[in-house]
Amino acid sequence: MQFSSIDEYRYHESLIHPAMQRLTNPQSILILGGGDGLAARELLTYSKVKSITVVDLDPAVAELAKNNVYLTQLNKQSFFSNKVQIQHKDAFVYLTETTNVFDLIVVDLPDPKTVSLARLYSKQFYQIAKRRLTNNGILVTQATSPFFATDAFWSIHNTVLASGYQQVTPYHVDVPSFGDWGFVMACKSTCPLVDKTLPPTRFYSTQLESALMLFSVDIANRASKVSSLDKPHVLYYYLEGWKYWS
Repeated sequence: MQFSSIDEYRYHESLIHPAMQRLTNPQSILILGGGDGLAARELLTYSKVKSITVVDLDPAVAELAKNNVYLTQLNKQSFFSNKVQIQHKDAFVYLTETTNVFDLIVVDLPDPKTVSLARLYSKQFYQIAKRRLTNNGILVTQATSPFFATDAFWSIHNTVLASGYQQVTPYHVDVPSFGDWGFVMACKSTCPLVDKTLPPTRFYSTQLESALMLFSVDIANRASKVSSLDKPHVLYYYLEGWKYWS
């Protein structure tokens, strides 16, 4: 299952708004993955955003997001906005080839459950992404479940931390259809909350953030290994963690 229409807003609001509330003038956004148009929907609630580039490998997903009546109702036809451009490429290849820079890079990719996907959670990947950020840019990635795959979650956090970002913040949210779900936000420089108006949301608020950034003892920070292209530790952690719950 990719998402549930009942509670996907909890995931997508948590993915987008903490970072957007820390950017003073977010104009150019990159989404890696996000072929369902739901992350783009949240970004389009910010009038200052001028350009959203969606890089999703599978054109069939984007076609569904454009043409399926249920999805277009859910994503509010975000892919029909003239601010949104879609490219069907591998995320790693795109980051390596592009010369564009972005105020925000959103990594909304599948979990690191294969070697191919684990490279998108590697130190090298996050370092390349950092070079594609503006001076005050932010990267945010979904980071699997800190409850079901605790070591994998903290491996992602520790890998981002080792990639040279100045401020790295882990947080998590309860998404009933998926359980406890994690994210990692990485700022190229310091990134305090900016005093600005939050667009209408159903779940996220700046007052809620402090709760999202708390972790109970059973899923607290662990010394998981940094993941790289030649040593994809996140893959091994992920498979071992989810095996217990399968």
